[in-house]
Amino acid sequence: MKKEFLIILIVIFLTGCTNKSGKEIISYANIEKHIAELASDKYMGRAPMTDAEPLVLDYISTQMKEIGLEGANSGSFFQDVPIMSVTSRISNTLDFETLKGKLSFNKLAEYVAFSQKVEEEMFLEESEVVFAGFGITAPEFGRNDFEGVDVKGKTIIVFVNDPGYGTDDPYFKGNTMTYYGRWTYKFEEAARQGAKACFIVHETGPAGYPWEVVRNNGETTNLYLAPEDGYKNRCSFEGWITRGSAEKLFAACGYSFEEMKEKALVKDFKPFELPVTASAWIKSTFKEGSSKNVCGLIKGSTRPEEVIIYTAHWDHLGVGTPVNDDSIYNGATDNASAVSWMLEIARAFKNGKQPERSVLFLAVTSEESGLLGSGYYAENPFFPMNKTVAVINTDVILFLGKFKDVTVTGIGQSELDKWLEAEAAVQGRYIAPDPNPENGMFFRSDQFPFVKKGVPALFAKGYIEAEKYGRDETAKLIADYWANTYHKPSDEYHAETDDFSGLVQDAELFYKIGLNLANSIEWPKWYEGSEFKSIREESLDL
Repeated sequence: MKKEFLIILIVIFLTGCTNKSGKEIISYANIEKHIAELASDKYMGRAPMTDAEPLVLDYISTQMKEIGLEGANSGSFFQDVPIMSVTSRISNTLDFETLKGKLSFNKLAEYVAFSQKVEEEMFLEESEVVFAGFGITAPEFGRNDFEGVDVKGKTIIVFVNDPGYGTDDPYFKGNTMTYYGRWTYKFEEAARQGAKACFIVHETGPAGYPWEVVRNNGETTNLYLAPEDGYKNRCSFEGWITRGSAEKLFAACGYSFEEMKEKALVKDFKPFELPVTASAWIKSTFKEGSSKNVCGLIKGSTRPEEVIIYTAHWDHLGVGTPVNDDSIYNGATDNASAVSWMLEIARAFKNGKQPERSVLFLAVTSEESGLLGSGYYAENPFFPMNKTVAVINTDVILFLGKFKDVTVTGIGQSELDKWLEAEAAVQGRYIAPDPNPENGMFFRSDQFPFVKKGVPALFAKGYIEAEKYGRDETAKLIADYWANTYHKPSDEYHAETDDFSGLVQDAELFYKIGLNLANSIEWPKWYEGSEFKSIREESLDL
C-alpha cells in the first residue's frame, strides 16, 4: 500500500497544477456568478420537463461552449433522457385477513404504495404473504432471505436497511449501510424473485428519514426512465408500512416486533409464510416525455478512448408548497453549487495542458426523481464502462467557507481514497468518513449508477469542520441546514452572507485529482470486500 501511495505522489509531482495563463486555477467570481444565476427565481427551481428546463440547458451549454468544451454526444451538448411520469391513486386501505380478523392500514398514514409498471389497474386479491427478513440475496455474506420459499406472485414483508445496522460487526459492514440496505435494492430483488408486492417496514433510524418523506411518495406523480418493456419485470406494488402497522401485523401472527427483528438478524435466517393474506389496489395514469443531460468533453491527447467523468445534477424541485409565502425551491446548495464546481473544473482543464485521457463533464437531469439522468447515461454511455476510469461527483455543498476536512461518502470502497488523500494533504486537509454511514448516501447521488456498473467513484466534500466555525459549531450549522434549508424554498443565494471559498477549495482539490488520473496509466481498483469489485473485474477481464 505504501508503494502504491508513493506512485500516486510521483504522478502528482510530475503532473503539477499550472495552466496556460498562470492565473488562478478556480475563480471565486465565476463560482458565485453561476450559483447566483442558477439559483435565481428566473429558473423557477429548475424542475425537469417544465418551462424552466430550456433556460437551464441554455445557460449550462453556453458556459461549456465559452469554456471551450466540445459537445460530447457526436458534437451535441445534449443527451435526450426519455422519462415517464406516473400519477397513481391507491386503495384507501391495505387490508390483511388474519386469524384474529381483518387489519386495515390507512393510506398515507400507515401505508404507501406506488408502481413503475405501465398498467392502469393492479390488484392484490388475498395475496399470500411471506416474511423475507431484509429481502437480501448476498452470496459474499452467505445470505439468502428467499431460500426455500417460492415468493412468485406473493407479497413479501421486509425490514429496511441491512443486518449490520447499529453494530460494529463486520457482517454487512456493521453500521455502514451496504447497497443491500437500500430500499431501491429491496424492490429490485423482490422483482427478481418474482414477488407481486414488496412492503418495507419503515423505521426512522435505519431508513435515515421520517415517515413524512415516505408518505410524500404516495398518491403523487413520480418520474421514471421511460421503459421499453413497460417495467414488466417490476413488482406491481412497491411500498412501505409504518412500524406501528408492522407491530399489529406481527402480533396478529403470534409474534412481537422484536421477535421478528431477532429472527431477521440471524445469519442463517430462513423466510417463512405468515398466516395472512393481503389486498389492495393501484390505479395509474401515464405520460411520456423527455429531459436532457448536458455534456461537454475534452478529448485526451494520447488515450482519448479512456475517460474521467465529472458529474453534477442540474435539477431541483421546481415550484411547490409555499413556505413563508415563497413557493420557488431555488436549490442554491442543491445543486447549483455542484454545477458551478464542475464548470470551474472544466475551465481549469481548458486553461491547462491537454490531458492524456479524455475528460467528460456531465450535468445530469432528474437526480431528485431517482438518479434518472445519470442512470440513463450509464446505460447509454458515450464511453464504454470498461473504458471509464473513474467518476467524480459532488452534491449539496454548503457555503460555510473553507474546510479543514474532506468528508468521504463511501470511504473504504476503492483506491480513489488514496488519490484523494494525497491531494488533500497538499491542501493541509484531513480525510474523514461520512458521519452518518448508516444513511447510505453513497447509493443516493449520481455516482451510483456508474458504481453499479463497476466504475470506482468519489463522492466527497468539505463538510464537518469549517475553518471559521470549528467542529461543534459546524455540526450545529449542518443540523440547522438539514432541518430548515434542505429541499425548502430557503435554499437560496445570499450575496451578503454566503462564503464560497470552501467550494473554490473543493473545486481545486477535485480538479487536481482528475488531472492526476487523466495523465496516469493507472486504473483505480475496488478494495477487497466491496460489493462492486467483481463487477469491475468482469468488465476489465481481470
